[in-house]
Amino acid sequence: MKQFIRGFHHCGLPTCNMAATIDFYRKLGADIVFETVVTEAGQPCRVVHLLVANLYVEAYERDHIAGETGAIDHLALLTDDIEGAFAEAKRLGLPFVKEEIGITDYWPGTARDKATLFDLDGRLLHSEFTQG
Repeated sequence: MKQFIRGFHHCGLPTCNMAATIDFYRKLGADIVFETVVTEAGQPCRVVHLLVANLYVEAYERDHIAGETGAIDHLALLTDDIEGAFAEAKRLGLPFVKEEIGITDYWPGTARDKATLFDLDGRLLHSEFTQG
Protein backbone atom coordinates (compact mmCIF):
# COMPACT_ATOMS: atom_id res chain seq x y z
CA MET A 1 0.00 0.00 0.00
CA LYS A 2 2.94 2.35 0.68
CA GLN A 3 3.58 2.86 -3.03
CA PHE A 4 0.14 4.47 -3.45
CA ILE A 5 0.13 6.90 -0.51
CA ARG A 6 1.82 10.32 -0.83
CA GLY A 7 0.76 11.56 2.60
CA PHE A 8 -2.20 12.97 4.45
CA HIS A 9 -4.50 15.22 2.49
CA HIS A 10 -7.06 16.40 5.05
CA CYS A 11 -8.90 15.61 8.24
CA GLY A 12 -12.67 15.86 8.41
CA LEU A 13 -13.86 17.87 11.39
CA PRO A 14 -17.58 18.16 12.09
CA THR A 15 -18.56 21.27 14.04
CA CYS A 16 -21.74 22.80 15.37
CA ASN A 17 -20.07 26.23 15.63
CA MET A 18 -18.33 27.12 12.38
CA ALA A 19 -17.43 30.67 13.49
CA ALA A 20 -15.59 29.40 16.58
CA THR A 21 -13.87 26.68 14.53
CA ILE A 22 -12.65 29.18 11.94
CA ASP A 23 -11.50 31.56 14.67
CA PHE A 24 -9.54 28.80 16.43
CA TYR A 25 -7.72 27.63 13.30
CA ARG A 26 -7.01 31.19 12.15
CA LYS A 27 -5.26 31.76 15.49
CA LEU A 28 -3.08 28.77 14.56
CA GLY A 29 -2.19 30.52 11.31
CA ALA A 30 -4.73 28.83 9.05
CA ASP A 31 -6.13 30.41 5.91
CA ILE A 32 -9.53 29.68 4.42
CA VAL A 33 -8.83 28.24 0.98
CA PHE A 34 -12.36 27.25 -0.07
CA GLU A 35 -15.90 27.44 1.21
CA THR A 36 -19.08 25.86 -0.17
CA VAL A 37 -22.50 24.55 0.75
CA VAL A 38 -23.39 20.98 -0.19
CA THR A 39 -26.57 18.99 0.38
CA GLU A 40 -26.43 16.10 2.83
CA ALA A 41 -29.52 14.08 3.75
CA GLY A 42 -31.64 16.76 2.10
CA GLN A 43 -30.17 19.55 4.25
CA PRO A 44 -27.64 22.27 3.42
CA CYS A 45 -24.20 21.66 4.91
CA ARG A 46 -21.62 24.48 5.09
CA VAL A 47 -18.10 23.25 4.37
CA VAL A 48 -14.97 25.34 5.00
CA HIS A 49 -11.47 24.20 4.03
CA LEU A 50 -8.67 25.67 6.09
CA LEU A 51 -4.99 25.18 5.34
CA VAL A 52 -2.83 24.77 8.44
CA ALA A 53 0.83 24.47 7.38
CA ASN A 54 0.62 21.54 4.91
CA LEU A 55 -2.63 19.92 6.11
CA TYR A 56 -6.17 20.80 5.15
CA VAL A 57 -8.88 20.85 7.80
CA GLU A 58 -12.24 20.14 6.22
CA ALA A 59 -14.70 21.66 8.70
CA TYR A 60 -18.40 21.06 8.12
CA GLU A 61 -21.46 21.96 10.11
CA ARG A 62 -23.57 19.34 11.84
CA ASP A 63 -26.43 19.77 14.29
CA HIS A 64 -25.06 16.94 16.42
CA ILE A 65 -21.39 16.10 16.91
CA ALA A 66 -19.59 13.71 19.25
CA GLY A 67 -18.54 16.55 21.55
CA GLU A 68 -15.54 14.59 22.83
CA THR A 69 -11.88 15.50 22.83
CA GLY A 70 -10.17 14.26 19.69
CA ALA A 71 -13.41 13.47 17.84
CA ILE A 72 -12.79 13.77 14.12
CA ASP A 73 -14.79 12.17 11.35
CA HIS A 74 -12.11 10.99 8.95
CA LEU A 75 -8.56 11.22 7.65
CA ALA A 76 -7.95 11.41 3.92
CA LEU A 77 -4.80 9.96 2.39
CA LEU A 78 -3.40 11.55 -0.77
CA THR A 79 -2.74 9.34 -3.80
CA ASP A 80 -1.91 9.85 -7.47
CA ASP A 81 -3.44 6.47 -8.35
CA ILE A 82 -6.82 6.00 -6.72
CA GLU A 83 -7.62 2.93 -8.81
CA GLY A 84 -4.38 1.25 -7.73
CA ALA A 85 -4.88 2.21 -4.07
CA PHE A 86 -8.49 0.96 -4.21
CA ALA A 87 -7.46 -2.37 -5.77
CA GLU A 88 -4.65 -2.86 -3.23
CA ALA A 89 -6.95 -2.05 -0.29
CA LYS A 90 -9.47 -4.58 -1.60
CA ARG A 91 -6.69 -7.17 -2.02
CA LEU A 92 -5.67 -6.55 1.59
CA GLY A 93 -9.25 -7.14 2.73
CA LEU A 94 -9.81 -3.61 4.06
CA PRO A 95 -13.51 -2.85 4.64
CA PHE A 96 -15.12 -0.18 2.43
CA VAL A 97 -18.17 1.97 3.05
CA LYS A 98 -19.03 1.43 -0.63
CA GLU A 99 -17.40 -1.04 -2.98
CA GLU A 100 -16.70 1.66 -5.54
CA ILE A 101 -14.71 4.81 -6.14
CA GLY A 102 -16.97 7.82 -5.69
CA ILE A 103 -16.93 11.49 -6.52
CA THR A 104 -16.96 14.32 -3.98
CA ASP A 105 -17.93 17.94 -4.55
CA TYR A 106 -16.47 19.09 -1.24
CA TRP A 107 -13.28 20.33 -2.92
CA PRO A 108 -12.80 23.29 -5.27
CA GLY A 109 -12.49 22.97 -9.00
CA THR A 110 -13.47 19.72 -10.64
CA ALA A 111 -14.93 16.89 -8.61
CA ARG A 112 -12.36 14.63 -6.99
CA ASP A 113 -12.31 10.86 -6.82
CA LYS A 114 -12.48 9.24 -3.41
CA ALA A 115 -12.76 5.78 -1.92
CA THR A 116 -13.93 5.48 1.67
CA LEU A 117 -12.88 2.74 4.08
CA PHE A 118 -14.11 1.94 7.56
CA ASP A 119 -11.48 1.75 10.26
CA LEU A 120 -10.65 -1.67 11.66
CA ASP A 121 -13.33 -1.46 14.37
CA GLY A 122 -16.02 -0.73 11.76
CA ARG A 123 -16.88 2.59 13.40
CA LEU A 124 -18.00 5.66 11.51
CA LEU A 125 -14.50 7.12 11.78
CA HIS A 126 -13.04 6.26 8.43
CA SER A 127 -10.21 6.91 6.04
CA GLU A 128 -10.49 8.11 2.48
CA PHE A 129 -8.19 7.94 -0.49
CA THR A 130 -8.26 11.32 -2.23
CA GLN A 131 -6.72 11.64 -5.66
CA GLY A 132 -4.86 14.87 -6.17
